Amino acid sequence: MSKCKTKKLDLGCWWCDPKHSRYSEVSFSFPALDPCSAYISLNEPWRNTDHQLDESQGPPLCDNHVNGEWYHFTGMAGDAMPTFCIPENHCGTHAPVWLNGSHPLEGDGIVQRQACASFNGNCCLWNTTVEVKACPGGYYVYRLTKPSVCFHVYCGHENECEQNNGGCSEICVNLKNSYRCECGVGRVLRSDGKTCEDIEGCHNNNGGCSHSCLGSEKGYQCECPRGLVLSEDNHTCQVPVLCKSNAIEVNIPRELVGGLELFLTNTSCRGVSNGTHVNILFSLKTCGTVVDVVNDKIVASNLVTGLPKQTPGSSGDFIIRTSKLLIPVTCEFPRLYTISEGYVPNLRNSPLEIMSRNHGIFPFTLEIFKDNEFEEPYREALPTLKLRDSLYFGIEPVVHVSGLESLVESCFATPTSKIDGVLKYYLIRDGCVSDDSVKQYTSRDHLAKHFQVPVFKFVGKDHKEVFLHCRILVCGVLDERSRCAQGCHRRMRRGAGGEDSAGLQGQTLTGGPIRIDWED
Repeated sequence: MSKCKTKKLDLGCWWCDPKHSRYSEVSFSFPALDPCSAYISLNEPWRNTDHQLDESQGPPLCDNHVNGEWYHFTGMAGDAMPTFCIPENHCGTHAPVWLNGSHPLEGDGIVQRQACASFNGNCCLWNTTVEVKACPGGYYVYRLTKPSVCFHVYCGHENECEQNNGGCSEICVNLKNSYRCECGVGRVLRSDGKTCEDIEGCHNNNGGCSHSCLGSEKGYQCECPRGLVLSEDNHTCQVPVLCKSNAIEVNIPRELVGGLELFLTNTSCRGVSNGTHVNILFSLKTCGTVVDVVNDKIVASNLVTGLPKQTPGSSGDFIIRTSKLLIPVTCEFPRLYTISEGYVPNLRNSPLEIMSRNHGIFPFTLEIFKDNEFEEPYREALPTLKLRDSLYFGIEPVVHVSGLESLVESCFATPTSKIDGVLKYYLIRDGCVSDDSVKQYTSRDHLAKHFQVPVFKFVGKDHKEVFLHCRILVCGVLDERSRCAQGCHRRMRRGAGGEDSAGLQGQTLTGGPIRIDWED
């Protein structure tokens, strides 16, 4: 008989088979642990959404140690991940991570949700997929992935939906200091705002359909007029609206228009038919477009109206299918918003009202100019400047719209293009000039800002370039209480009740590189 040795492994053992004089493997299988009873607690106070980053107390934090384990928020960190956008520089870091979706019910088991990191005015600049489970006792556990970059931190929040699902019969959506109940598609909230009931068919509230509701033996389904499509909720029809940087474009199916002639608030602006659609293209400054600031949005709106033609046209439009067509068109700038396009059913002898809303970017550029006239920027190649030269830079709107003004909330320089680098030098902070050598020029355009500063470089022979990054906010000129009207206001972002603390997110512009010739 050959000699035989035993060898132990973590999840099994090797044993000797004397008959065949060889090793055999015996493996053991263990039941998977329930994550509701096997998790890591996250209880750091700085994870709470109410905690704002103060770099004077330490550098921003990063969850680079998190790597696919199950976690439970507890203590001063909160008891759940927030399900709403968290402004940057909260939760002890630059880019806080929140849950983009609702929490599951206990019976749903383990579900997947998108987690988003907020930064640079984008609520979901970075995203990943995490797993969530609702546990007995009303708490949640999360299987969190390692962030691909720093500085990202998973946020905690006090969840009003934790106790008894907020009293909601189906979905409880956690909001900041509040919550709301929602129902699944095909069901609606009762008058108590808590419980849901089925929309059993087309006879009940038109089945929840914005347009046609077709019943069948198996149930019902919503349908749209030709040329329109159902949205993801399978109940609402949509019409396309495109928010461009300098214009708004609406395309309305020809079948919907019928024998109507379309025009905007300024009736000289009319729709043009291409055979299948009627196209209306108008700028933010013409055709009666109204641009205003509403809360944290820049809103451009107009009204498309359709009325019967006075005489039959060459296209053979002798009949009409509705007495009037109304399409309020709204574009929101410059931040990311949820598209909301919906129809109201066409009742007898009433106008067909179409809501059309979308989002876009209200654009600015950061320009490096040749002199203090601020008329000729460097276009082909950025300059190489000496330390004794002056650097002229400015914030320029791509579209000049009256009634708006801007505030340069911050401008800082970095030796590389990375905006979140550790090494940075502030020229403007909280709307205040941080470097006394910075000079601001007046401009006829309330949206444009122009500055001059002596050329500088970062310490070190390897640092031969400078990149500028400026963060701006847009306000209404006539709003005397806006953040722009306040101008220089130190520690504004940490104050209570200011616009920034209410969720305002500006655009951050980057310019460069500016090459520094520092060897005389």
